[in-house]
Amino acid sequence: MIQDLVNLLENDREMQLQTAGKRHIRPVKEQYREFELDERLRKVLENKGIRRFYSHQADAVERIRAGKNIVLMTPTASGKSLAYHIPVLESIIADGNTHALFIFPLKGLEQDQVKNLNGLSETLGLGRVGEVYDGDTPGERRREIRENLPNVIFTNPDMLHLAFLPFHRKWEGLFRSLKFIVIDEIHTYRGVFGSHVAQVLRRLRRVCEHYGSSPQCISASATIANPERLAGDLMGLPFSVVDESGAPSAGKQFFFMSPIESPYTLTTKLFVQSMRAGNRTIVFAKARKITELIYSWALNYAPELREKISPYRAGFLPEERREIEARLFSGELLGVVSTSALELGVDIGGLDCCILCGYPGSVSSTWQRAGRVGRERSESLVILVAIQDALDQYFMRHPAEFFAKSHEAAVIDPFNEYVMKKHLLCAAAELNLRHDEPSFDMQRAASVIASLVSEGLLLPGKKSGIWFSTVKMPQKDVGIRAVGERFMLVSESGRLIGELSGARVFREAFPGAVYLHRGKHYRVIELDIPKKKAVCRAVNLNYYTQPVSGDTTRIIEQSETRKFGRLTVHWGRLRIVQKVMGYDTKRVADGKWISTTPLELPDHAFETEGLWTVVDRDTEREIEHRGFDLGGTLHAVEHTAIACLPLFALCDRGDIGGLSHTGFPDFNLPAIFVYDGHEGGVGLTRRALDIIPEWLEATLRILEECPCESGCPSCVQDAQCGNRNQPLDKQGAKWLLKRWREE
Repeated sequence: MIQDLVNLLENDREMQLQTAGKRHIRPVKEQYREFELDERLRKVLENKGIRRFYSHQADAVERIRAGKNIVLMTPTASGKSLAYHIPVLESIIADGNTHALFIFPLKGLEQDQVKNLNGLSETLGLGRVGEVYDGDTPGERRREIRENLPNVIFTNPDMLHLAFLPFHRKWEGLFRSLKFIVIDEIHTYRGVFGSHVAQVLRRLRRVCEHYGSSPQCISASATIANPERLAGDLMGLPFSVVDESGAPSAGKQFFFMSPIESPYTLTTKLFVQSMRAGNRTIVFAKARKITELIYSWALNYAPELREKISPYRAGFLPEERREIEARLFSGELLGVVSTSALELGVDIGGLDCCILCGYPGSVSSTWQRAGRVGRERSESLVILVAIQDALDQYFMRHPAEFFAKSHEAAVIDPFNEYVMKKHLLCAAAELNLRHDEPSFDMQRAASVIASLVSEGLLLPGKKSGIWFSTVKMPQKDVGIRAVGERFMLVSESGRLIGELSGARVFREAFPGAVYLHRGKHYRVIELDIPKKKAVCRAVNLNYYTQPVSGDTTRIIEQSETRKFGRLTVHWGRLRIVQKVMGYDTKRVADGKWISTTPLELPDHAFETEGLWTVVDRDTEREIEHRGFDLGGTLHAVEHTAIACLPLFALCDRGDIGGLSHTGFPDFNLPAIFVYDGHEGGVGLTRRALDIIPEWLEATLRILEECPCESGCPSCVQDAQCGNRNQPLDKQGAKWLLKRWREE
């Protein structure tokens, strides 16, 4: 089955020409360890075929029993959930009034977990101990759960923020006896979302303390570079790390494919070939639209498989997703095309082949997706099909580096002032804010509290060191997956389509913009800034829009300086002013320019963190003396450096912004700026400051090894560039990066 597809890849001439590299990953043997276990629980697990425990499971259980906050970091399907189910069930057996909160990043991830936990508890004679309380839970069922508290509630950060904490008095029974907080998939809490969740979890600890409980924290993660730091930043507590996996893993064949023509055509061909060879196959695509296209093309290639394949993405209704998951698990489905929605902990059984249409953006995410395949001792196949992107092409030229490369760090900023400001107001509305709050760093919060008081949002008490919220339910105005003001996208009839942060609305929802949501195209016909909404009309178009912008920056404060060779990098706070001046209309088929439309929109200004470097006068003269375009050189370095940053931090290219100037007013010298693209900053450029030499080296390698002469999307071009990728001088950028490396 797998071998049939491997033979095709190795022996077919067309496939050979497109193979950039391959690697056989050897199987790993299991490591077991014994530990004391309640006899009833042991028998229940034995009846389910679990007679021995992996070493990391034993280690985790013993540390949890010892009262430690732990972060368990082992590969996909290594039995992490059992490692925390056991101590939670032991506590329920010992005390029926034990309560736990299991927190997952997305709705729907709770379903498998609650089924597994209840399967164990019912066999133990404890009955059904867990219930899901999320956005899909009907109103009547929510009331029943509040009135008849289960031992374990499965939820997500959004519900904590909007349904639990503002109404904590209705949950007093839960908070008084809360013993465990389990936070699964913590690697997904990064950037803006992670920074918000860090504040939500501090508010949760604060409410628990109010009711006299001090729950133990258990977290689980896919492989990242900094699990202890991330867990600590999220909870504001120290954590103990368990990261030596004892789980076995079957062998994997890993192929890197550099398509001669379209990556989507090659992916579709491989998908169909794999299923025809009898392999249960999952395709991961980077966009919802591509997911649907590959699915429809596969049906055209192989109509006989119509009942055996399905697309899967976040836009589907909950019941649709559950049905697809069940059919995949049972083997009724042979193939599925998914966005990242199936990357996380939904149990879909052991699949045979994983095809990645485009590098997922991080080594961690690639292994997480690759971990979805491999049954018991059977070998599996992973194929990475490159798209025209700098990082994809980097690994096509250096496949061995993918396996040698360490996992990226997940970066958040738990003290982002813009995020703190929103959550301190929420906290004050939940319980009066006090100067000695142990859950918050009140020293860091002092300036934020002063700002809230000056705006009339907090009211100081008669007694010093206490503040009251003047706003009822501020939580409903805080979206925890974005920073800044929220704009609603609505249809002409007023139906809610989606939402965007203020930072993105002028770039993605300007009047005339074509906006893609859940596979449908909408044209924005009105942007109502005072009412914070964009009115959209459903359309069927063969073109897309791209903003044309002119951004500026101002240095507010310089905090740090680092030197490497001839390069000096400064880091601090910046004020960014984004101005969308118009938009280009381009044809979907080939990206060809059709027209440009001018716009009159207000500026969008925000403060953030960023780094910058100033080009000295001698280097400026040398660039021009050698015949390079000064502006194009700086612009090309900026684009490529931004494209490389996801090699070192878990982020998307769109999380980072950049500007380059041939004569920055503060210095009257050329300068390049790279900044966090979210208000207040989320720690991405702070992370970059620590890996300057590696970052510089990767940027230069991408430029040197891309075979194009003057620049392409695989090196210096950026599809989101507001200046239409003009000017760009790839050769000048190579020279400048080499000069910076000189001692």
